[in-house]
Amino acid sequence: MAQQKLWVLAALLGKICQKSASNSISEISALVSTEMTMQMVAYKATRTPCCLDTLMPNVCKALYNRDHEKFTRQCRSNADFSFIQCCHSCHFNLDMFTSDSEFYIRKTLSVLNSHFSAIPVPTDLYQHDVEELLLRHHPQNCFDRHGTQFCEAFVTRTGMWGRKALTCQHSAFAFRVCRKTCGFCSSVNKTATVRYDSNLAKNPKSCERLF
Repeated sequence: MAQQKLWVLAALLGKICQKSASNSISEISALVSTEMTMQMVAYKATRTPCCLDTLMPNVCKALYNRDHEKFTRQCRSNADFSFIQCCHSCHFNLDMFTSDSEFYIRKTLSVLNSHFSAIPVPTDLYQHDVEELLLRHHPQNCFDRHGTQFCEAFVTRTGMWGRKALTCQHSAFAFRVCRKTCGFCSSVNKTATVRYDSNLAKNPKSCERLF
């Protein structure tokens, strides 16, 4: 009888240990999952990138002089051009259409003669382009050029990126390669983590460096 009780007790202890181990595994899995999520968030871009002409100001000026309307279309529709290649010229150059101008003049040609028409410009052209090109869920503007797997590794600093110095905060690279995953834009299932501010963007002492 005593031996039978010992077997019952042993079986009961076994079940308790098994349940405890199962709970521990669940808790560990939850902790790992939470840690991975926190890690992903920690490495996303958050600060306003510097708004510079990475193509160089004289190149952007030459492009503008060569074809005003094409330059304008690029600024208003091409996120890479608008925020990396000719960002300052697209938004803050007083010699062009800028957020400091009430109007910019667009030359339109007709069959009989040439005429000019004034087109209203938003008070803050930089913020206007941010809203239109980066925060409105446009698949053609919010995407990862190198695919989700590559960019998830880049954001979480895993695999080949574990010892690399580049991060999502290095905007010139991250914006072009992993724009969506790094948080520079909003999509259906991802919200932008970068806080865009035109005053910070044009201030080299306040904005996030591009390189």
